[in-house]
Amino acid sequence: MLAVTVDRLSETLVTRAFARAGIEMGGNRSWDVTVRGREFFARVAKNPAFELGETYMDGLWDCDAIDELFFRLIVSGVAGAHEQRRTFRLRSAWARVRNRQSRSRAGAVADAHYDLDAELYRQMLDSSLTYTCAYWSSPEDSLESAQVKKLAMICEKLALTPGETLLDIGCGFGGLAAFAARNHGVRVVGITNSAQHCAIATERTRGLPVEIRLLDYRELPSLRRRFDKIASIEMIEAVGPRNFGTYMNVAYDCLEPGGLFLLQSFISDSARYVCNEWFDRYIFPNGVSPALSQLLDATDGNFGTPRHIEDMSAHYSPTLLAWDRNLSRAWNKLRPYDQRFRRMWHFYLTCLAGFFRAEDLHLQQILFGRGHVGEPFGA
Repeated sequence: MLAVTVDRLSETLVTRAFARAGIEMGGNRSWDVTVRGREFFARVAKNPAFELGETYMDGLWDCDAIDELFFRLIVSGVAGAHEQRRTFRLRSAWARVRNRQSRSRAGAVADAHYDLDAELYRQMLDSSLTYTCAYWSSPEDSLESAQVKKLAMICEKLALTPGETLLDIGCGFGGLAAFAARNHGVRVVGITNSAQHCAIATERTRGLPVEIRLLDYRELPSLRRRFDKIASIEMIEAVGPRNFGTYMNVAYDCLEPGGLFLLQSFISDSARYVCNEWFDRYIFPNGVSPALSQLLDATDGNFGTPRHIEDMSAHYSPTLLAWDRNLSRAWNKLRPYDQRFRRMWHFYLTCLAGFFRAEDLHLQQILFGRGHVGEPFGA
């Protein structure tokens, strides 16, 4: 009898919470939820921030538009209360004590995410294999053209000129390095802590003035080199709040006087020390999106005030949904993954699109300079 009572109470609580966001259980709108197993209610009521993803992976519910579902949960205020839960507070407190992004733990995200079967990324991404937000400036843009525009924007902001040197911290599959070398005549060093990124980027940039190194950013001083320009595109999320100061000091020391440093980063509204528990376990282990205030604190003793900041948040939702469409079309071509893995990736891409659409997460390009660099971008 007690179990039945708890089950019914859980269903009532979850159903009412979703209703406050305009979401109906069993409704026929794209953002409504179809429940496939009754345990969904008890699990979500107990830990919604984790169990919404976990129960989706387990096939206990479906929704045609998860991005719209999360948009509604966030803007209604239904989502977000998880940060007041005891488990979140405990995880945050522990992260303040322990450096979750230490050198010994820095490779966890590469092992769990970036070193998956490369064919998954080849099918999901555009031909440049750019796994960061694109720039959509026209309704006619494809993922391919939007990524080219983003790469061109980065190079323009850095004012790259032939013969200069560029350091790409977190170079991924080498898309920016190849683009900058081909189109701007610069020599590039790209670093990554992913063995797969290193191998593929090395192969894809063969014949170009590009050098790819398997290197932690903290090892950059061992190169004993300075660069005219530095780019770091959506890598600092893996650095962690306890290391932001070290990261910025290393970048500053690697930059020639008069040089420019472009950082593209997820941005949280408030300072955090851990991310959502589901994302931490399955997608980006130990990752944390910085608050702008944390980045400015980290640059107070080196780069100082940014030269230029541009918000790119509106461009991430269409990028994520384009990646999800590509994966959906190509899924049968890929090495057999189980259904749970497929649902994990679909949930990751589409719910994150909802977070950006609801402006719960932001994306910004931040341009720093070392010393006098002339007219700032956009002046």
